[in-house]
Amino acid sequence: MEKSKKKVLFLITKSNWGGAQRYVYDLAVGLPGDRFEVAVALGGDGPLAEKLREARIRVIPIPSLERDVSIIKDVVSFFDILAIARIERPDVFHINSSKAGIMGSLIGRLVGVRNIIFTAHGWAFNEDRPSWQRLIFKFVHWLSILLSHRTIAVSEEVKRQMDWPWAQEKMIVIRNGRNIKDQLNREEARAYLIEKEPSLQAYKDDLWTMTIAELHPVKRHEAVIDTIKKLTDQGEVFRHLIIGSGEQKEALRRQIERLGLQDRVFLLGAIPEAATYLKAADVFVLASRTEAMPYAVIEALLSEVPTVATAVGGIPEVIENGVSGLLAPPLDNEALANILARLLRDEELRKTLADGARERRPELSFERTLESTINVYEPQPNITSSAL
Repeated sequence: MEKSKKKVLFLITKSNWGGAQRYVYDLAVGLPGDRFEVAVALGGDGPLAEKLREARIRVIPIPSLERDVSIIKDVVSFFDILAIARIERPDVFHINSSKAGIMGSLIGRLVGVRNIIFTAHGWAFNEDRPSWQRLIFKFVHWLSILLSHRTIAVSEEVKRQMDWPWAQEKMIVIRNGRNIKDQLNREEARAYLIEKEPSLQAYKDDLWTMTIAELHPVKRHEAVIDTIKKLTDQGEVFRHLIIGSGEQKEALRRQIERLGLQDRVFLLGAIPEAATYLKAADVFVLASRTEAMPYAVIEALLSEVPTVATAVGGIPEVIENGVSGLLAPPLDNEALANILARLLRDEELRKTLADGARERRPELSFERTLESTINVYEPQPNITSSAL
């Protein structure tokens, strides 16, 4: 008699395209079809929903589910999710993001789901907000962990930060992993980006630095641009490409114009599967004030691009300073400038870091992430505890 498939229902608040959405997409598409039946419930009908449909994954839109707090909509979305869970009756309810976390874990308990998994992609209490708000968010995250059977933290640092009672024994660390399909070589990638931004043609043989990240204050693009101004004034010659969209677009454009960096810094906007073009860069830069386990850094390492990143969140878990990349102290613009200048001037160091990144490839693969996650979906006695 053929063994029945295990039914997995993912839940995520937003259907835009960010790190959490990439995570849900990769798992939903990567789960073996002969063992798992997959559906994804999500707020809105954005790029994630479109990509899932293209991959023939069943999508369940929840129009009432939004990130912003709205008592009426939140009550409606709670009962919408409850109805979905009752109809679907999943064997595994895999919940992602803050609002979906608390709603989904409670609803999973109410309908008797036997394996509720919550993935912590980072904590809202780390964001720049009043202390009373951070306390409320930490309490909500803590409840999500207690109500779930198992919580996946995407880095050891994310796990460490949730230090309230009974949380640690319910958490397991599974770092994000990626496969980059059809990646272009340096010449092909530069040709594509020049086609997108023709003014780069004049600088096709210069050193290029690159950042792939949402245009959001937490990514500190403005600090990188200030650093570029400083290095340019010191005589360094290179071009910096920023790939991403977001709320800071106009502010960054004005900063670039104010500093006279129109021929140094280029805002390319959002580019689908931007990692495909990473080899166009000589150096990858990420100066975030906080992170969990950013895909952009993983992609840069997989692409063997020398990387400068701030030592926040899980980044030091994948970058060994001086071996597979260079780490800058958080919020230290002077140190960031010195490290970036050193790397731009030292071709041998760039080669050493590229070689070091190559050594990390096996532990950054998506196959490792998928296998570890399936083990949580189908728990063995050695990963189950009385806390579950």
